[in-house]
Amino acid sequence: MNKYRLPFNLDDYHSVYIFTHIRPDGDAIGSSLALGGALKLEGKKVEMLCADEIPARYSFLPGIKNIKDYLPPLEGKGLAFVLDCNDLQRVGYFQGAVSKFDKIVNIDHHITNDQFGDVQFVDAAASSTGEIIFQFMQDNGLQLNKDISLNLYVAIASDTGSFKYNNTTPLSLRIAAELLEEGVSPSLVGRKLFDEYPLSTLLLLRDALSTVRFDSDKKIVWVNVYEKMLQSNKAKSAELDGFINYLRNVEEAEVGVLFYHTDQGKTKIGFRSKNIDVAAIAQSLGGGGHARAAGVTIPGKPETVVQNVLQAISVKLEENDFLLPAK
Repeated sequence: MNKYRLPFNLDDYHSVYIFTHIRPDGDAIGSSLALGGALKLEGKKVEMLCADEIPARYSFLPGIKNIKDYLPPLEGKGLAFVLDCNDLQRVGYFQGAVSKFDKIVNIDHHITNDQFGDVQFVDAAASSTGEIIFQFMQDNGLQLNKDISLNLYVAIASDTGSFKYNNTTPLSLRIAAELLEEGVSPSLVGRKLFDEYPLSTLLLLRDALSTVRFDSDKKIVWVNVYEKMLQSNKAKSAELDGFINYLRNVEEAEVGVLFYHTDQGKTKIGFRSKNIDVAAIAQSLGGGGHARAAGVTIPGKPETVVQNVLQAISVKLEENDFLLPAK
């Protein structure tokens, strides 16, 4: 079917640069490593770039040390792939550099993607960017091996919650089966992604959950995390990954919100929901994401940001137009 076949000759480009988003997750990292590994097998000079630190939990992935936080000099005609980003701002301080490439290929699965770039392979029905990368590799004749398969499996498992979220589809499972046939160990991935964490993460979680608050109907559950909490526990911001699920999983709750108030006067906000379209809420505030998982960063005083965000959620909860079919 060649749904993701490039409309130009990949052989015209010797240097390929792969960018992904700030605060990278398993889908962003796994997709970048998989595509980078596949292109290296084709003899390409590949640079993989991320403007933020890679969380320690992904240190077991093949090629992880090759991801850079600076842009090496461009050699010849440059081809840029931007993965798992709904807009170019998501690449952080690389945004200006990306816009100067000869060709930009946008590969993403966020419903809020603004269709930037010269080529757009955007599919909001895909479980993950990793799922699209797998099909992209097939459509463009790129090879699969055990290392690439492990990175793709991590990408898909991360965004499907180890295949338990409702974005898991028959296609997701068929692709996962092919990756297992290449020698991927699901128990290894499960342990590294979902089970193991340093003591600092547990201590940070303790402090974060001590701030749990509810609205009067217990439909909205939120926590406030301050940078001083990270400092006192010697934790990194990447260790907040997954905390929000404790909120979304509260039986009475419809929406869980994690507010991370930085010392730079900005609040990073994560949304998770059961049946409410939080992507619409995030987008109205300048962010984006998926229907049930989204985020935004807002400047301002913490108490003002919290008040405004909770008000926006309350309004959407009252509008049936934003209710999604229960699955």
